Amino acid sequence: MYGFLPTIAKQLGYSITTYGVTMTFMSMISMVFSLVAGIIVDRFRVKKTLFFTATLLLGVISFFFMFVPKVPLEIGMDMKCNSEIILIVHADNVQQNTYNTTLFNHEKNDELITCKLICQNTMFGDHHQINKLNNQSHFSDYWMTTTKYIKNINEEIGVTLKLKDMELTENSYVFHLSSIQMNGTEIPLTCKYNLNTFCHITSCSNEAIIHVATITTYRGNVLYLHQFWIFFLILSTSCACIVISVTLQSPICLDLLEDKPEDFGKQKCWSSFGWGFFSIFIGWLVDWFSINKKEKEYSPVFYSCILLTICNLFVINKIKVVETKKPEKQWKNIYGLLSKHYVIAFYIWSIFNTFLHAIVTHFLFWYMEDLVVVNNDYSQRAWIKTLQGLAQGIQCFGGEIPFYFCSGWIIRKMGHINCMALVLGSMAIRLYLYTVIWNPAWIIAIELLNGVSYALAVSVKMSYAKIMSPEDATYTIIGILAFFDCIGESLASLLGGFLFQSYGGVWSFRFFAYSSAFMCFLNILSNRFGLTKDLANCNFVPVSMIENSKDDDVVNEN
Repeated sequence: MYGFLPTIAKQLGYSITTYGVTMTFMSMISMVFSLVAGIIVDRFRVKKTLFFTATLLLGVISFFFMFVPKVPLEIGMDMKCNSEIILIVHADNVQQNTYNTTLFNHEKNDELITCKLICQNTMFGDHHQINKLNNQSHFSDYWMTTTKYIKNINEEIGVTLKLKDMELTENSYVFHLSSIQMNGTEIPLTCKYNLNTFCHITSCSNEAIIHVATITTYRGNVLYLHQFWIFFLILSTSCACIVISVTLQSPICLDLLEDKPEDFGKQKCWSSFGWGFFSIFIGWLVDWFSINKKEKEYSPVFYSCILLTICNLFVINKIKVVETKKPEKQWKNIYGLLSKHYVIAFYIWSIFNTFLHAIVTHFLFWYMEDLVVVNNDYSQRAWIKTLQGLAQGIQCFGGEIPFYFCSGWIIRKMGHINCMALVLGSMAIRLYLYTVIWNPAWIIAIELLNGVSYALAVSVKMSYAKIMSPEDATYTIIGILAFFDCIGESLASLLGGFLFQSYGGVWSFRFFAYSSAFMCFLNILSNRFGLTKDLANCNFVPVSMIENSKDDDVVNEN
């Protein structure tokens, strides 16, 4: 579900900026719950209970996504009049409705179409000329006389047109009118003064015109919509459950691995297998159920959440979770650890790494659909969810699983710090490659880099956190790590939404690619000047044990 969330929000009618700001708040909610979850399980013997409850609630909430209503969308177009009156649907709407051009091709071109409009008043020309009008021989004369004292025209404007008079330009649909009536009077189709106003369509005898004139994103303030708050409540509950589940999964896995945290990647590869397989399968199901439909049918996503939740609950019930005793002097140990410069550098790296990964997670699918729009390829649009599922599948099978499996060997050979620099460098290359392709299918090949830019990063992050953690505070340290990750994700949602809305996907991805390359350079410099510390040579014994131990034999052995 999480992988398809950006395009689900898009289909519900939210802009990329609204989605970015919403996910910023989701990350803030995740910050709180990740930290609280870590503290609770370190102080109370409830790891398995909390894990089970969060997973159960996540499945239930995921099902309710099917009932989230769409926001109300405007149906309208611009009316312009210079030498003649025309109705225009501009590029933004054309790009989101390219599949409707096939509807027009099968219509009867000579059929007379009738539509009713309510238009906004627009002041134009020399205002003093309004008082000098002696007759209504032109449409602009009649318009200015009628709208002189009112903001909107209450009466509907009736227009008739024929599809044979429609032009489809690169940027818009242009409809040439056959006739126009205002207040029951037919008006000439010529203008003395230029007119440009927006008109809402209240009714139209041609359904295809309604489709292309529907503005696909809500332009008003979503805070006044009950539809938005339903979406926000369900999404926030879902994100809280996800972050609790993820916060508990990793340390439970590390506990089962005991003294081999470098093998965390070998276990994590199975989550990549599940993510990759179901991304491909569910993506194909969404496209298959959406054949001959105007919008994508996401019900397979939500029904699969129910089935997988049942499986997850069965597995969780079988996992042997080790409950630790209530720690003593926990916060003193944690405070001493967080004050060390190499730990601060590690958390900064973690924030930025999560920031870049969140940019890919939240905006890559949106960018792929924009590429389909630019290509104006109907076949690509029909199977875009399958393509997106394949992209996630390659992320997992071609990228994550090999690197998760080999991550322990890579970390031992290169060390944690060098791996951190490698992660940032590969992410810079990955983000830049997004900007030089024109066919979204090429993204499948680029996603092979997800192994080194994400899977290796996760393994480095978890093993480094395990090594440096006090033995009685592993869950709290990983909870704090998740807290900082949420900071990175919230910044990515907010800044990414703004940049993608303002500058488009190409320049936004390129900006983040340069930023990743710069941070890679800083990481290498900090390692050079001793601001970071590689713990690979500690044989994965917690650093706190080494630094606090007064047993020289133990220290020498380590």
